[in-house]
Amino acid sequence: MMTGTIFDIQRFALHDGPGIRTTVFLKGCLLSCPWCCNPESQQPHPQLAYDAEKCTHCLKCVTVCPTGALKKIDQKLDIAFDLCNACANCVEECPESAMKIFGYQMHSEDVICQVAKDKAYFDNSGGGLTLSGGDPLFQPDFTLDLLKKAKGIKINTCLETSAFAGKEVFEQLLPWVDYFYIDYKITGENRHKQFTGVSSKQVLENIDFLCRNNAHVVLRCTIIPGINDHDEHFNAIAGISRQYDAIGEVHILPYHRYGESKYKQLGMKLPDFRSEPVAEEETNLWISRVRQFGGRNVVKG
Repeated sequence: MMTGTIFDIQRFALHDGPGIRTTVFLKGCLLSCPWCCNPESQQPHPQLAYDAEKCTHCLKCVTVCPTGALKKIDQKLDIAFDLCNACANCVEECPESAMKIFGYQMHSEDVICQVAKDKAYFDNSGGGLTLSGGDPLFQPDFTLDLLKKAKGIKINTCLETSAFAGKEVFEQLLPWVDYFYIDYKITGENRHKQFTGVSSKQVLENIDFLCRNNAHVVLRCTIIPGINDHDEHFNAIAGISRQYDAIGEVHILPYHRYGESKYKQLGMKLPDFRSEPVAEEETNLWISRVRQFGGRNVVKG
């Protein structure tokens, strides 16, 4: 059986596609967006996370660490994350649940068995399986296997992705995906490279391929103040929605900072990036602006 790395399975999700869904989060992403709210998804390997607010510094974890990643300094816990091999000994030993491993291996058959438990809810609500991340396209073979198995038992499928992958990947995925939720991040090749680390050309080519092959596409646009909250971006979003009838909706999502605390817990450097969350009124203004440029079916995500 095919094996992949996931970091969470969330049941009864209501915002990751139509109806009631089970969302499977796959680890790994080729982009490096500084506003990423799931830093635990970026690296492909399992990672230790440490919640200092829960820790009582009993230091039981130090005694079971085989690599020396956990040490006692001034009667408090110190972690060398680069030495951690994610063995999870400390997770089992910690009485306060201050330790957690993000990322674990699962067989595709086992994932689908979990998802299938909610099939009655899917059938009654028009829901199904959503693959998210990270980016599921970081593990394309595992993603394809999950999608095939889901469709094999008549479960609706949705793929959340940045669309940064080779065209051949989408050629393989197309028959097995009911909804593509595509993150359209920034307008302009140079700015896209600056803030995500990759070219926007492949993303736009894949959107074009999917739309010309009658895929069901939803464009998801997170608006970050000071980065892409300007008319050039709003006009481009509207232009894409007008160009392709296959784009059923455009979702405008406000930026939030929910993921910031996770960087410290994972021993990762917080990106040198700051932007402030906005009120709902500001989001509504962005939606109105995209509509003024001719955007179709533009709603709050």
